[in-house]
Amino acid sequence: MNNKTPISVVTDGDKAMSKAIKTVFPKSRHRLCVWHLERNAFANLHDKVYESFIRCMVRYVTPDEFEDMWKKMVDNHNLHNHEWLHEMYAKKMKWAEAYMRGHFFSGCRSTQRCEAMNAFLNRFLDRKTRLYELFQQVDRALSRIRHNEMGADFSSNYTEPILITGLAEIEKHAATLFTRETFSMVQEELLNEQKFIVLYYIDKEGYCTYTLSQYASPDSRWEVVYCQADQSMKCSCLLFESYGYPCGHLFAIMKVEHLKQIPPTCIMNRWLKTAKSDLPYKLESQMSPDIIRMARFSALSASCSQMCYFGSRTTQGFEELKVEIARLTRRMEELYNSSKEAAEDGIRTASNKANLNVRDPAIVKTKGDHGSTSNSHSHAKVRRCSSCKDVGHTRRTCPSTHIQQGEHVDGDNVPESMEHPAVGSPDLETNYYNFL
Repeated sequence: MNNKTPISVVTDGDKAMSKAIKTVFPKSRHRLCVWHLERNAFANLHDKVYESFIRCMVRYVTPDEFEDMWKKMVDNHNLHNHEWLHEMYAKKMKWAEAYMRGHFFSGCRSTQRCEAMNAFLNRFLDRKTRLYELFQQVDRALSRIRHNEMGADFSSNYTEPILITGLAEIEKHAATLFTRETFSMVQEELLNEQKFIVLYYIDKEGYCTYTLSQYASPDSRWEVVYCQADQSMKCSCLLFESYGYPCGHLFAIMKVEHLKQIPPTCIMNRWLKTAKSDLPYKLESQMSPDIIRMARFSALSASCSQMCYFGSRTTQGFEELKVEIARLTRRMEELYNSSKEAAEDGIRTASNKANLNVRDPAIVKTKGDHGSTSNSHSHAKVRRCSSCKDVGHTRRTCPSTHIQQGEHVDGDNVPESMEHPAVGSPDLETNYYNFL
């Protein structure tokens, strides 16, 4: 990842992982999974206490309001000595929405993304899947994901959503910027804008601070700071910083300021239709050729889909596009064949160069005669007696052995009875060992 650390990390609360994240990713914001917290709370708390704990966890309140809610819960249920609650309170910076607000998590509060990927792959895999089938099934799963993604891209780029709010110009601008899924959330905030009321504002040195309230909730207060110079906006609810799209409070101020488009400071590039086109391609050399070819194919397919869309609308465009596609196909085939021949020539040249540099391998000394081959055949190995080390006899016919035993045996006149003891003789074993 070119030493780029993640902005945020969500885990199930494993202590070893928490320690590792703090060491390796010190600047990343660590969050505990809400789903696992709910299960642990249900196992450790009673029903009423469980409901109070969930409210403290998910309510969009300030840190001071969270402390008040927590104190009331502990006092009302007499939980001052509850071990699990004390442990969770010490980790409140990792799970309470009051402290997590303002840190970008893209709407993720649990490990649902990786769990969803596991569930998706389970449609193609089971415990009986063989190893050679595994890669085929994973390719099928990835193809399905890419197909769904292309369908979502086509829906975002070539279809128009229905505009339903009163801020038609801002809503239309949002429809041209954001992907369809992101636009649906932005449209919901545009509908919520109708509930907010501007109570008053303070204009100081080019910065206007608006105070808003909500219809039927007069005690609710939000502040939006608006800079007229660069049209930058910031809301106290911190929805944009947490999720990456404008909140209803910001849209209310856009209406007050008569803005016709969403300011650039309220747009996050990752949710735009053009997000993929802005990705850098500096890491192609570090990727495998198959992945590079697949990425090129996907990019060309996405680029050609727009051309095919407009070409299919008219008869003239259809005929011209057919001719151009045929011409470009021939041209691309020529380029492919020429590059293929060049690659084959390069391989052939490299192979020829390698053949010219081939030499005999180094001779490795093995067991047996370590001398040269010619000497091993010209000079036979001399056999010596293992007792006296003389040449011409063996230990069995050695004269010194027989002299010690009071006998005189010539090397060439060995008694037949000694050389070949009779089988079945009663003194066979005794005579043999005496002879030795």
